[in-house]
Amino acid sequence: MKNTAQSWFLGGPSSSSGDQQKSPSLLADWNAYAASQDSISSDLGFDLESAVRSTTDKVSGTFNVVLKGVRDLPGSFKSATSNVPSGKSLMYFGVLLASGVFFIFIAFTMFLPVIVVVPQKFAICFTIGCALIVGSFFALKGPRYQLMHMSSKERLPFALDFVGSMVEPFRYHLDTF
Repeated sequence: MKNTAQSWFLGGPSSSSGDQQKSPSLLADWNAYAASQDSISSDLGFDLESAVRSTTDKVSGTFNVVLKGVRDLPGSFKSATSNVPSGKSLMYFGVLLASGVFFIFIAFTMFLPVIVVVPQKFAICFTIGCALIVGSFFALKGPRYQLMHMSSKERLPFALDFVGSMVEPFRYHLDTF
């Protein structure tokens, strides 16, 4: 093996005896090597090239199916982006949501421990926080769409319970005066 490698790099014969013939070119040597490797790889029972080809075909076929499905969607790009809120409504949503979370945080951290002494402060902070969070979704989706969403058949009982639970603390607070 050592003699073969040395002779290949030096361009001489592969053995010291002169009865072995030199390969006509480097390409002929490479073809002989590739043919010997093909017989070895066929013994393994796994053809890497055909596996890569079939995987590529499957991926490209899946991509084409998805692409066809996207092209066949009804509507246009303008109709798809018409429901995206504007920057101004996103800003209002963020401010109202953060304010609501702040009021609920204050209600639970400051007034929940003393709810027995001053229950109205907890109720006011919690109610204002909930109202601000609901208001943030009104700012995000628009008042008409949000009212339609909340008053749908399956959501109406829950929406009425939620709004009622926000109004009741104020009623009890006014009764204490």
